Amino acid sequence: MDYVLPNELVDGMIAAGGKKSTVSVRNLLIRGFYSGSVLGLALCLALTIMHQTGIPWIGSLIFPFGFASIILFGMELVTGNFALLPMAVWAGKTTWSKTIRNWIWVWIGNFLGTGLVGILFAMSLTSGGTADLAAGSGDWVGVANKIIGLNKANVIVKYQSLGALGFFLAFLRGLIANWLVCLGVTLALVSKSVPGKILACWLPITAFQALGMEHIVVNMFLHTTGPLLGSGVSFGQIAFWNYLPVTLGNIVGGMVFIGMLFYSTHRTSVDNVLPRVHDEKLERELAAELGAR
Repeated sequence: MDYVLPNELVDGMIAAGGKKSTVSVRNLLIRGFYSGSVLGLALCLALTIMHQTGIPWIGSLIFPFGFASIILFGMELVTGNFALLPMAVWAGKTTWSKTIRNWIWVWIGNFLGTGLVGILFAMSLTSGGTADLAAGSGDWVGVANKIIGLNKANVIVKYQSLGALGFFLAFLRGLIANWLVCLGVTLALVSKSVPGKILACWLPITAFQALGMEHIVVNMFLHTTGPLLGSGVSFGQIAFWNYLPVTLGNIVGGMVFIGMLFYSTHRTSVDNVLPRVHDEKLERELAAELGAR
């Protein structure tokens, strides 16, 4: 059957989390780089479509193609790891030190991927730095100004200007974002077919994007490209008022509302559901599929 039962799914997620904690730094960086770069490219497309149509949700509907490729290719996205690795820790398959190691290196890999795409996209939008955004017109100017506006709004206007309340709001929106993103990861894993995985993960990713929530890897692209386009927002402002609270919120959203919830209710033996030989085979298949992420 294409459908994976919830308790089998959780066993596979635990096994995968344990395997992911042993992946080399080299592979964490390479796979993290891919994930960051493809989300940056997907956001480039989404922002362009939003500008061209004037209908933001259409861009949000297109955006998940980048996320779907991460699922299918077994790459590393730090926000998904915020849910998977703690499950392995609770099951005794790995340790917190190995979990933190994975999170740090994947975060860096994601940042490098989004950073490169941000640099290339900024060069494209400004014709290598020769174009005047204030005087120009056309799609490229509209997209560039949209990025600048988001960079300023999601660092200074919404958060820094509100002080402690703004920091909390960034955390809260990060929590909601990764609750939805990790729901997309989990939904993709209940199917073993390519169409099933894509269809299952699509809507939660569309939802977080359309709702305007805060996802750290998406933000890495926005807040790298914005300053390059001349937003005037400093890296210190970005790091404290966006990256820090959003990363913390993403950790809680994924670890608590997906990892802990699924672990606490479905961490049971499946001996009474299927013969054990089949359970072990399915667990190996899930571990092989998820472990590279």
